[in-house]
Amino acid sequence: MADKAEAQAQEARRARLSWLAVSLVDGRPICDLPYLQADSLEYRLMEGTTQQLRLPYDRLPANWEDAILPGGVAYILTQDEQPVWGGLLVGVHSDLAGTGLELKVDTVETYLERCPTGGLSYRGQGQTLIVADIVRRGAVDGMRNCLQAEYESSQVMRDREYQDTDDKSVLSAIQELAGVEGGPEWGHWWRLEPDGSYRCVIGAADHYGSVEPVTEFGVSQMTGFARDLDASGTALANRVRAVSTADGDVRPSSSWVSYEDPLRPVWPLSYTPSTSIKDVSTLEAHARRRLASRRTGTVTHSIDLDLLSAPRLGVEWRPGDTVRWDAGGAELLLPGDVRGMARVIGYRISFTGSWTLTPILQEGAKDDE
Repeated sequence: MADKAEAQAQEARRARLSWLAVSLVDGRPICDLPYLQADSLEYRLMEGTTQQLRLPYDRLPANWEDAILPGGVAYILTQDEQPVWGGLLVGVHSDLAGTGLELKVDTVETYLERCPTGGLSYRGQGQTLIVADIVRRGAVDGMRNCLQAEYESSQVMRDREYQDTDDKSVLSAIQELAGVEGGPEWGHWWRLEPDGSYRCVIGAADHYGSVEPVTEFGVSQMTGFARDLDASGTALANRVRAVSTADGDVRPSSSWVSYEDPLRPVWPLSYTPSTSIKDVSTLEAHARRRLASRRTGTVTHSIDLDLLSAPRLGVEWRPGDTVRWDAGGAELLLPGDVRGMARVIGYRISFTGSWTLTPILQEGAKDDE
């Protein structure tokens, strides 16, 4: 394991990548972690991810105990000091039979899931303001952490009511709001502050990221290219209904909304976007949104990029942005277009073998899962 740690550390230096531990209280660096190991990292808009990291026993920093405080430390990967990924340390496993500390790291959504909304009421407020205010009141103010809520103004006004007795989390509240037709979007990123500390920013917008392409992924940067057409599970649904849990003897429900597809039979889907929705118009908006993203199934392009030559994550593009891709030369191997434009809704970084950056692309209508 020591040899692997040294090899990965050398490759990281070549790629100008650095790991560090920071305090989750004030965002100040605790120490550098040049021998921290990860097989892969993943980020997705509006969703949490969990990663497993390793720190060899024979490569522990001098103040290593300060750097492994579950619930008190964040690990941040930077490239040329620009944060590209960050997560909260939530678990540490040590074993005398092992060769290092096994570290469980979650993105910030795990914290938002722990924070209750309490009682909140909004009438005719911009939907992005509502997201930011829920985050600020429930997960920032008085919580002694390095989180910050920001938002872009919106002309879409909404009403929302949250009761303390609902025991609703900040995460479930903003996910439900984002799941309605025309709902807001949100994501998070880590930002280096002028004083040298790091802050995790949760930002909300009607459309998170750019609409026009900000960069292109060219075939010369690609190490892999694939396409998946999927109608399994709930990937295809051309008749949709959104329901909530019973309110007394009545179960709130939308109507069935449909897309008339002459080439397919009806594929119905009845689902529950949230257990606390009582307003039927909100359920109708959820049903229309789900139909828009499922009515013809899903098309997914998988593009693997060389991490060192790809357009810089966090500098030239970030999740939410629209990009172009061009796999010219693959026409004889793949049906359909080999050039196109898509929105990036996440990414994976693989550190096994050749280091690879895989943008997660969204095809067509916005998805709400």
